[in-house]
Amino acid sequence: MADRLYPSIQRCAACGNVKKGDEKITLYGNKKHGTKHDEYVCYNEKCPNYKKVVDRDRNAMMNLTFLIDHPELNKAL
Repeated sequence: MADRLYPSIQRCAACGNVKKGDEKITLYGNKKHGTKHDEYVCYNEKCPNYKKVVDRDRNAMMNLTFLIDHPELNKAL
């Protein structure tokens, strides 16, 4: 079971970068980048998904599945 504060929606499943501050996705999306609430976009230039729109829920599911093999990451940041 994931910690209730684990950032599954804010963490990029491809590179592990975690959104903070005005980069975070809210119920209304991200005002700074103009993305919708169901879109995840990574802005880490080294990420293979850099600036690609990914389904937010699919990204979160991949992060939660990753915890099965890496339970040491199961903490709030």
